[in-house]
Amino acid sequence: HNHRTLYFLAMAKLFKNKLAAKFLTAIHLIAIYRVRDGVNSTKHNKKVFEKCTQLLSNNESILLFPEGSHNRNRYIRPLQSGFSKISYDFLQNNPNSKLYIIPVGLNYSSMTKYPAKTKIIYGDKILANAYFEENYRKFTGKLIEKTSASLKEIIVHIPKENYAKTINNINPDEFLTPKKTNKKITTDHYLNKNNNPLKKHSKKNIFYRLMQINTLGAFLFWYWLKPKIKTPEFISTAKFSIGLGLFPIVYLTQSVVIYLSFNLLSSVTYLLLSVLIVFLSSKTN
Repeated sequence: HNHRTLYFLAMAKLFKNKLAAKFLTAIHLIAIYRVRDGVNSTKHNKKVFEKCTQLLSNNESILLFPEGSHNRNRYIRPLQSGFSKISYDFLQNNPNSKLYIIPVGLNYSSMTKYPAKTKIIYGDKILANAYFEENYRKFTGKLIEKTSASLKEIIVHIPKENYAKTINNINPDEFLTPKKTNKKITTDHYLNKNNNPLKKHSKKNIFYRLMQINTLGAFLFWYWLKPKIKTPEFISTAKFSIGLGLFPIVYLTQSVVIYLSFNLLSSVTYLLLSVLIVFLSSKTN
């Protein structure tokens, strides 16, 4: 359990809207600039790194995604140097303090399908002090190498040379057991398999269909919104937002209509059944 305040580094483009920027800042998100945001934009990172160093000096925590990018490929991409820069600055300013890096593996059975399982695995903590030296490039190289190796132990990492052949042979649930799966996918027997277990996700059960009918308005909104999402990695985020925000509104509105048309018992019964159908859909699909 972490009783300290946790801050997050997020893409700077999320902060372009002033209202969104205020909200994101209020929930402890910090804008980080990348080269793809514009070469001149990265100059703002100096203040970002200074703020991160100050937060660590105040015994706070920072969560970041060291790859600095996102896509659906199941392998660890080259890590960017942002986290090592923050580590270097902190250790230079606080030579007597210990700085730990905690690798976190976010494993999921599917990025876009509903329902999907998620498993968070924490790796062994890395003492950044053990890799520190005045030469920044050497320090960065060693720290990135160690962190990348640690992440590959807690996330399914499919070698690029066998990626196309391997990805379709992995059962969705196998993504939740990275150590076992990483060992398995290197065997010739596994590489020569010729099946596609991912197709199992395509079947929808009766509870899912009932949920669709019961929340038709929300699903129609989703079918309208989905083509507008240009980045597939954000599909699950959009689904979660609709489920968290729109579904309760639909259920409560329909409950009120039932109450006005019939009675309180019918309204409460409908609401409870709606929640039960969603639960059964997520557990049996």
